[in-house]
Amino acid sequence: MVARKKKARAAGHEGSIPSPPGYSAVPVKFSEKQQASHYLYVRQHRVRQDTQSTWPANRTLFILNVPPYCTKECLSRLLASCGTIKTVELQEKPDLAESPKEPTSKFFHPKPVPGFQVAYVVFQKPSGVSAALNLKGPLLVSTENRPVKSGIHSQYHWLCPVLPPQALGW
Repeated sequence: MVARKKKARAAGHEGSIPSPPGYSAVPVKFSEKQQASHYLYVRQHRVRQDTQSTWPANRTLFILNVPPYCTKECLSRLLASCGTIKTVELQEKPDLAESPKEPTSKFFHPKPVPGFQVAYVVFQKPSGVSAALNLKGPLLVSTENRPVKSGIHSQYHWLCPVLPPQALGW
């Protein structure tokens, strides 16, 4: 009896998607052909009282369960309908501060974090967070116009950078 009550409380109302307390579930599909949805769990970024965070509290969306094939660009595209996005940061685990920006190389890209990640999406206006919390889905990660590489294709891309002909002296 107690287990059923906990399960019902986690699910919210009848027919809704179970999600961690305080989070909204946003269904995403890798492509139109996919039958089942994957769920991103979103909430406004908050920290405990007396705790400092560099993320702007009223404009930052915190996302759990971000799959490895979902890049910063992909998240930006999925959430673009909610408002103007200033930054998207993917991390292995939650953190109170934005990670320091490493200098970018035009030849090598940082190695992606293996497995699922968390994301911080900072909108230009607080209304972007509100809109993201009310998203209905499923949202499509990979479309015909914007295909997303996954599996061996995405791993190979990271291991073997493509050098422009000028870098090779051609």
